[in-house]
Amino acid sequence: MDMPDEGCEREAPHLREIVLFLSVHLDRAPGVLWPEYDNPAFEDVDDADGAGAGPEGDGVCAAQMDRFTAELASLTGLSVRLDRVERAGSAPGVGVDAVWTGQPGDREHLLIHQIAGAVTWQLTGAGESGRPESFQCRLLPGELLYVPARWSRRCVGAPEAQFAVISLNGAGG
Repeated sequence: MDMPDEGCEREAPHLREIVLFLSVHLDRAPGVLWPEYDNPAFEDVDDADGAGAGPEGDGVCAAQMDRFTAELASLTGLSVRLDRVERAGSAPGVGVDAVWTGQPGDREHLLIHQIAGAVTWQLTGAGESGRPESFQCRLLPGELLYVPARWSRRCVGAPEAQFAVISLNGAGG
């Protein structure tokens, strides 16, 4: 993933963080980003009126999300799209007996943005050495998790926890 320095310098600080993070993790290993800057595409779902951003209070500002995915795609050369926004209590494969799921066709890399609540993610896949590896983390609001292609995942979270799943295509795999 090549990104011109001048492009990174003039973009929003949250994009610089994400691009740098992806340059380290993409096609290598899972990772967690604890960002210093807020991404304007994700609003506080616990705002004053309790509605959150978006028409259903899903925590996503559609216009900002479109801009974010276009800018991230431009800077990384990847195809970037918002796949879905889920509540942990309604997401498939969530809970104490959560099932393992993989990306469609195992070609997509995922960037998961925690919007509200906390979710524990468990990942398993082949590491850089080719040997099986596992990874576990707990995401809090504002944090991001990179899931490499061909890695399976499951999550355990409170029913009010909410996260956005962003698909990345065009890298390696």
